[in-house]
Amino acid sequence: MQNYKDLEIYQFAPKAQSAKRKAQSAKAITLIEMVAIIAVVGLAIPPLMLMWQDLSYRSARATAISQATFYAQELMEEIKSKDFVDPDDPTNPALGPNGETYPNFDDVDDFNGYSENPISDAPGYNRCVTVDYADLSGSTWTGNCSPPNPADCNPPTCNPEDATDYKRIRVLVSHRFGDSSLVTIVSGF
Repeated sequence: MQNYKDLEIYQFAPKAQSAKRKAQSAKAITLIEMVAIIAVVGLAIPPLMLMWQDLSYRSARATAISQATFYAQELMEEIKSKDFVDPDDPTNPALGPNGETYPNFDDVDDFNGYSENPISDAPGYNRCVTVDYADLSGSTWTGNCSPPNPADCNPPTCNPEDATDYKRIRVLVSHRFGDSSLVTIVSGF
């Protein structure tokens, strides 16, 4: 005859093995679950990639505009540090260099028509300058030269009678995302 204790062990052993097998099978992923995961990930990746692409574009654009503004400000500060009129001929109203070349410009209007294509040490950025005489009409500054408000880097044509005590300086920096410009008015007073 068998001992009761032996019978008890014998009866519980198969149950312990089947519970162990169930625990192992619960850890595995079925084929249907794997297909569902692939479908969800496949639907989620394209919108995330588009969002990342847009974020990259906006970041590069903001950086380019910031750098272009820096290059414009850098040249504007250099121009504003010069004399209002030519120290060699203060009565000459003509705009543009009077025989000088950059970096030896000695007054603000010597920079009229000046351009750097590309800016040294900054490939992909071009900058140019226009200078013209300006008057205040109400609350708006208008140019006295032709064209009165140049939109590009072509220097305006000024006649001696267009001369005023104010000069408008415009620095335009072009880059792959567009243009950035700074405009200021300087006075002879």
